[in-house]
Amino acid sequence: MGARQLRASVPGIRELGAAAAAAALTALLGYAGVHKLGAAGLLVPVALVLVCILVLRPLFTVALVVALVVVCEGPQFGLLTFTANLYNPLYGDISLVDGLVALALVAVGIDLLRHRRALLLPRPLVLGLALLALAMVAGAVTGYDAGAKLRFAIASEHVLLYLLLLPIAVANLAIDRPTVLRLLGGATALAIVKAVLGLVEVAGHYGSPIEGATTLTYLEPTANWLIMVALLGILAAVLARARPPLWTLLSSPLLIACLVFSYRRSFWIGAALGLLLVLLLGTSTSGRRLLLPAALGVAGAILLLGSINFQSQLPIVKRVASLAPSKLEANVQDSYRLDERANVLQAIGEHPLTGLGMTIPWAADARVLSVEHEEGRQYVHFAALWFWLKLGILGLLAYVAVLIGAMTLAWQVWRGSREPLLSAFGLASLCALAGLVAIETTASFTGVDPRFTALLGAQMGLLGLLRMTASESRPPAGGGQAGARSEISASIE
Repeated sequence: MGARQLRASVPGIRELGAAAAAAALTALLGYAGVHKLGAAGLLVPVALVLVCILVLRPLFTVALVVALVVVCEGPQFGLLTFTANLYNPLYGDISLVDGLVALALVAVGIDLLRHRRALLLPRPLVLGLALLALAMVAGAVTGYDAGAKLRFAIASEHVLLYLLLLPIAVANLAIDRPTVLRLLGGATALAIVKAVLGLVEVAGHYGSPIEGATTLTYLEPTANWLIMVALLGILAAVLARARPPLWTLLSSPLLIACLVFSYRRSFWIGAALGLLLVLLLGTSTSGRRLLLPAALGVAGAILLLGSINFQSQLPIVKRVASLAPSKLEANVQDSYRLDERANVLQAIGEHPLTGLGMTIPWAADARVLSVEHEEGRQYVHFAALWFWLKLGILGLLAYVAVLIGAMTLAWQVWRGSREPLLSAFGLASLCALAGLVAIETTASFTGVDPRFTALLGAQMGLLGLLRMTASESRPPAGGGQAGARSEISASIE
């Protein structure tokens, strides 16, 4: 009793003890950090404190990770070149951005445990993600059997983990509809900032050269995807009479100009397809009658540009003209893609069920390549074929199922949301995903490019969150057992 009274008589003794222990631990970590890393090791305690803060704030951490992968461009972007350090490999293919994504996943998991919330899975994504998990196991095992080291085969699937886990993590964030609206507003503002930076890149000739006469805005897909979705969202909101903020309408020309000056023909086609679908689904019957003539006019203009010998040397004219089928064989890079595709199809034909496995390059020689790219035989300019080549038939089925599940979620959000702006986001996502199918017939981004996959995974998760919260907010059709069945259904959706 005397010792207990003594401790009680000294105010704040527990706080002082905790502070002393924390100071000792900080000193120990700083010493260990300096011993291993030199002067930079002094930052180790600060980094650990930041990690603890981020782990306890899952929404902020997820938003921070997505914002960083959007803002920080790779080494090909001429402005803010230091941001490319975010993607420098630390171990094998593992980079700092992989650690940040893992931190976001851990933050969401700890939040679920702290608040004793059940893990929710968006029902339309269940099949695709389950197939993807099985395909990843099969791809790693197949690669190991073909001679790859198992740990490298597993580590090479880190971007596929984004696609597998980020949609689930974002769908399980505890946020309400007003917060979602603020997040969408922030994403639109970020798209505008990226558009401005891209146009500055072109005006200052900082970017990668294109068509021998100018530079482009963004060669990598992440910024182009964000800008494309923002444009479709603004159009969908206008058609739905959702009264989007005036600043979004005024910034639309910047978004269009940035996408045009990216000179990414696949994104031009994807955006055009998305715009036509938004108009088709979001307008009245009388307006839809004009869409077919408009689409035929666009296609005819492209064919005309490709068949006429223009005197104009404008890069835009050259780039649009190159979309014509007659120009594909003449372009070295387009010819390379066709030759590559023939070789990849031959490699798949030799292993149609298992594929080659992760880290195993294709070596087929159905056609002689016009040029050899570094790591080119690990890549395929067709996303569906990449999944098939690396993960086998399960990978192909997973890719198709994931995209169909994401489109289903987008459709449900569009048709089921009471808020016009959220409904517009669903429609924009649906049409953008349809455009992505066309885009990825000429390149592989989903599950391959870490920045794009992180952004797409977050978008899919947000759609899942909106869909599940919409179903949970509906009142049950009846009392008693009907209400209980409704709650059980919502918990597993």
